[in-house]
Amino acid sequence: MDRFTVFNLVFFPYLGAALALGVWGGWGRGWPRTLVGLLGGVVLIWGGLLAAVGLYFQTWQTAPDPPEEAFSDGGSLVFVLFLGWLPALLLIGATLGLSRWVRVLRARAKRD
Repeated sequence: MDRFTVFNLVFFPYLGAALALGVWGGWGRGWPRTLVGLLGGVVLIWGGLLAAVGLYFQTWQTAPDPPEEAFSDGGSLVFVLFLGWLPALLLIGATLGLSRWVRVLRARAKRD
């Protein structure tokens, strides 16, 4: 199987679950639900990235005649480990903000 396909098959289910958790957190009332949605979504994306990058390189290394880049020092995995939370925080934060904004607009429309 292609290494890009492996990455997509592993990462996108985590991404979908994280976005759903972000919408759930933004749609509800109260900060505990919002905090659970934010932190849960960030952890899901971060974990999905770690799993996907690890399997990506493992698949690449088991291919016939892999190039030297397949046996790198693991810099991308270390990068994901230490900085993978940043894009996750931005994406889930935007999802929370958008769903909260839609909820407020719907409440105002019902009130008028």
